[in-house]
Amino acid sequence: MKKFDIYKIENEVKKMHLGAEGDPQRKKLLEHFWNHHVVPVIAYSREMALRYGGDADAIHLGALLHDMALIENAEPHDEIGADKAYEFLIVRWVPTETAQKVKDIVLKHRCKLYVPETLEEKIVATADALAHFFPEFHGSGASAISHEDHVEMKVLDIDKLENEYSAKVFFEKEKEIFKEVIRDFQNSFYN
Repeated sequence: MKKFDIYKIENEVKKMHLGAEGDPQRKKLLEHFWNHHVVPVIAYSREMALRYGGDADAIHLGALLHDMALIENAEPHDEIGADKAYEFLIVRWVPTETAQKVKDIVLKHRCKLYVPETLEEKIVATADALAHFFPEFHGSGASAISHEDHVEMKVLDIDKLENEYSAKVFFEKEKEIFKEVIRDFQNSFYN
């Protein structure tokens, strides 16, 4: 079995975010996106993996690469990102089985066309959903990379927004956390 250093992989992906081509404003947004979205999704996914189990390496890598296609502003980023993540990992980093698990995690993290089925997929989808409402995400401008304008969200029905995202939270403890996060978000943007 192929051995791999997950932190070397993480460092490579960080370089991809921080060294991306483009105008200075987009480069700054990608830096914020790395710091205020990708890193929190990784951290929370790892915490959930300790709590619930699952393949910790696949969870870590899935969280790391879940929005990989957004570096190049490619949509649909779940589908394109799944292929990119697989290709990136299989070339020199991980065994085929791990690369396939990560591909499935990336493909299903948005819970739109593809619904998470495995524990690993549900963990990353949950961490991603929660991270979209952390103050650092919408306060730093990182939300622009994921094509979310939280100021525009003010005009949306908060109940509709809450229902859409709460369907992406698969664990009871995180459902409670989500209630707090959405309440804080509502207080910041709707009052």
